[in-house]
Amino acid sequence: MTPAFSFFGQIPASKSLFNRALIAASYAQHPVEILGFSDSDDIELMKAALQSLRSYQPIDCGQAGTVLRFMALRASRQPGEHELRGSQRLFSRPQDELLRILRQLGVEAKLLSDRLVIRSLGWKPMGDSLHIPSDRSSQFASAVLLNCWDLPESMFLSVGAKMVSLPYWTMTVGLMRHFGMQVDITNGDCRVWARQQVRIQSYTVEMDMSSAFAIAAVAAVSGEASFAGFPASSPQPDFIFPHILTQMGVPVSRDGDALTVKRAPQLRGIDVNLRDTPDLFPVLSVLCALAHGPSRLWGADQLVFKESNRIEKTVELIRKMGRQVESVEGGLMIEGEAPARPQTKFSFDTDQDHRLAMAAGVLLKAGFPIEILHPEVISKSYVGFWTSLGVHP
Repeated sequence: MTPAFSFFGQIPASKSLFNRALIAASYAQHPVEILGFSDSDDIELMKAALQSLRSYQPIDCGQAGTVLRFMALRASRQPGEHELRGSQRLFSRPQDELLRILRQLGVEAKLLSDRLVIRSLGWKPMGDSLHIPSDRSSQFASAVLLNCWDLPESMFLSVGAKMVSLPYWTMTVGLMRHFGMQVDITNGDCRVWARQQVRIQSYTVEMDMSSAFAIAAVAAVSGEASFAGFPASSPQPDFIFPHILTQMGVPVSRDGDALTVKRAPQLRGIDVNLRDTPDLFPVLSVLCALAHGPSRLWGADQLVFKESNRIEKTVELIRKMGRQVESVEGGLMIEGEAPARPQTKFSFDTDQDHRLAMAAGVLLKAGFPIEILHPEVISKSYVGFWTSLGVHP
């Protein structure tokens, strides 16, 4: 019998907000204190990357797409030659957009199987407007905007009408305005005025909503979780998770700044578009596989470009549960009310993807006899995840 789950406390800070704040703060002419605890490998990589840039040392991006994309534009602002290194898995993800952007900025760049080499004299825009591909990731547009501080002339950005994960771009715009940048948005186009300066002294990073959702999902199937300091609103798109859980029949309540999630008497299937919230997909898929009634998760075509092919790997996990699942455009159709859970232990390879490890953790706490291979990948976003669950897979 799996012990009832109980979590009361705080979740580490959002790595999406933290890494954006670190880039912006690196342009300040005065010290800017970034407040908030995080044990994320990606944040440590970003801090080390900024130190390496200052000393013209090779920049280690590990497997972090955010670090590579944000730091490529950050390095291109600094005249000289820069080498950004990472895993072959990282460089197999969509990165050609970086070359197209850098070329428009008058920056020479060469993309290899495990590194990006940049030779720059600083930004020398080649046209009136910078055209930024955004149909596979919004991170390229965010990377440019994060680095538009103290430019000699105003910069015009055209980000396209079909940007995926649009809320992450909106998050970046809001954060830059908070730091003091004057940004005008008109019909998807963006103008950043010349000579923008960082104007704040400190910034407090709120909790990570993607990680909070994983803990909430464990509570929904095996106990209770109460999150202290849960914000009333958030720029993070995954802030929608309490609403999704409520739709699935999970008891969710608020008391001041505390959010409490309790085990659901019965999970209900759901139909939801995840175009703007792809990080919810693996954990939400597992919840849907445990629900009564069919579920459809759809609209997130970018899932195949994440740390793994998340659609393919999540199908594998759900079928190992003994549930029926089929791929649909940008997601899955999942059948509910499946037969009894497997009695024989089965293994699942997280495939270097922290979100898949979280999904497997939900199954472990739900009582499934699962062996999680490479659980250490969780350190990418939440080193203390397994301790929070009270397990050591």
